[in-house]
Amino acid sequence: MLDLKAAAWEDGYAIVEEGGSLFTIRPPYRRENKHSIAAFEYASGVAKYGLMPVSGSFEDWGSLIEHLRRKFLEARKEPPDAARIKKLVERAPKDAVATYLDRIEHELFPSRQWRAAAGILTHLLRNPVVKRDSDVLDRVSFLLEKAEDGRANEDFAKAGLADTAPPLEEEFALVKRLYGSKALELGEQIRREGQVLRMGSSLAA
Repeated sequence: MLDLKAAAWEDGYAIVEEGGSLFTIRPPYRRENKHSIAAFEYASGVAKYGLMPVSGSFEDWGSLIEHLRRKFLEARKEPPDAARIKKLVERAPKDAVATYLDRIEHELFPSRQWRAAAGILTHLLRNPVVKRDSDVLDRVSFLLEKAEDGRANEDFAKAGLADTAPPLEEEFALVKRLYGSKALELGEQIRREGQVLRMGSSLAA
């Protein structure tokens, strides 16, 4: 007989008792993926990783795993609210933290989702796993600074306080060599004034 003791349905973690011994299991759910834990780790795991006490008895691992999969999929179908996201991020274990950071760096940053990234990273700074690991803490701090810079630059650009276009002499190095800096000065003036055709001007003026 297997007794389900605790679970965090959103990320799939569960603690199971079998024959007086405690085990953790997480997706992908397979019996060989269970890991033995000591009794004292049960209480700290519930407190640290946000597992909630649950109850349920199962005849075998097959029926338990079927139940865990169903609950995991049901939880994933529900759109997480802000409070649940905050809880997950602040109590995530180390491997989940690494996944969050990879997704921020490779998904949120390229799509310029600076505010979402900054929000997640801010909550990660409160995570005990991050606080204890200096390397992870350094990475979180670096990415947070990058997210804040991206957000600030975007705000400045929207307010018209930042010119995000590269200098013309970098874009048109050949023009500068052939016609000199006066051509680029005219180009900069057209860029500032938003005119495609500047009337009454010439390169020789």
